Amino acid sequence: MPSLLRLFFVLALGLLAACSPKFNWREMPAADGAIRVTFPARPKPDRRDVDIAGHTLPLSFDIAPVDTSIFAVGHVVLPESIMADPAELAKVADAFEEVLRANLRGTLAHRRDVTLRQAPADTRKLERAVEVEVHGTVANAPSWLLGRVYLLGNHLIEVVALGREDELPRDAAETFVQSARAD
Repeated sequence: MPSLLRLFFVLALGLLAACSPKFNWREMPAADGAIRVTFPARPKPDRRDVDIAGHTLPLSFDIAPVDTSIFAVGHVVLPESIMADPAELAKVADAFEEVLRANLRGTLAHRRDVTLRQAPADTRKLERAVEVEVHGTVANAPSWLLGRVYLLGNHLIEVVALGREDELPRDAAETFVQSARAD
């Protein structure tokens, strides 16, 4: 009987493991607390300097990988020198959108204006809220990304779901990018 009980226990554990969700959604602060996003896994921080539109800027990330897909929020706190120049501000924001396309060496499937839910007490001005969908390749595999670029106050924020065409479900990508909100 103990061996039968042990077999049942092993089978039950196997079934529980098989039923565990691929996506373990959790709402968390992102972009140093500038927004909240529902991540599909626990994100890990990363930071690097990037050269974009003639500026070297410190780009911080919250990255949550799920299988071969990546769900990430990247952000930069823009310096006053960029914020004070509307033309330069637009150039930097445009460059952040272009990087999304260039990273996949892909084509833009759509670009549209969106909104960002903001709490009534949030007085930061939303200068840009754009969604892009890009199809291209990563590591020789057909891939795609769904991303949003926000310019909220002095924060330039990207919310991006990126993965292989056959592995990143559209509903998961949409859930992630549409979950962003400002508190």
